Amino acid sequence: MKKILLAAGTGIYVKVLDKLETGLKKRGLEKQYSVTKCRVPELKKQASGFDLVIRTALLTETVDKPVINGIALATGGQAAETVLDEIAAAIKA
Repeated sequence: MKKILLAAGTGIYVKVLDKLETGLKKRGLEKQYSVTKCRVPELKKQASGFDLVIRTALLTETVDKPVINGIALATGGQAAETVLDEIAAAIKA
């Protein structure tokens, strides 16, 4: 099981999480990951225990984990599908 850290603000978190879970379920991955939320400023401190980071804001610090820009999950459309494909590939890897 892949552990995902979702770095997002409170206002956007629910929408992004919903798109993420819906999109990964559509790809048959619903039991292959877990998601934990953190605020972007907490990311560097919390990232060590996770396999993948999804961010919805610019990062000012680097982390030693794969990072996917997830802002398209908040806006939807084809860009969100592309991001979901990228996340699905990371989960399967």
